[in-house]
Amino acid sequence: MTPEKKALAIVGHIGIEVSDLSKSRKFYETLLKDLDFAVIMETEKVLGFSNQNFQVWISEPTKTRVKRGSPVGEEFIVADHLAILVGSKEAVDDADVAMKKNGFNPLFPCEEYPEFCPGYYAVSFCDPDNYVIEIYTRPRPK
Repeated sequence: MTPEKKALAIVGHIGIEVSDLSKSRKFYETLLKDLDFAVIMETEKVLGFSNQNFQVWISEPTKTRVKRGSPVGEEFIVADHLAILVGSKEAVDDADVAMKKNGFNPLFPCEEYPEFCPGYYAVSFCDPDNYVIEIYTRPRPK
């Protein structure tokens, strides 16, 4: 395929199974609010957020299919997690402050992770079902 005909491949949304929608709602609303996400759909078992570019859907299934163990905080890479790219270190720091203010302590604190790439700066949290959500920034490619 020629470069002009290559399809643009971006992630448009993610769905996350949760065990208790009301518990998870506080976590995701706190985390996503300052990233310009708003609730776009809400039912008894589903909550959808969007920032016009990306959507996060959380749902409470009738029968739980996934039971996730808690990360220990020593992992180099958490195999299945969501990482949201933001435009600045300040946005990462703001997410950290908002989460801590609402009782959510980071799994991995705000800091640089040069082993991923120079300037990579991130904070990670576990949702109530131990799904790891990372907020990060990195220099834009030239």
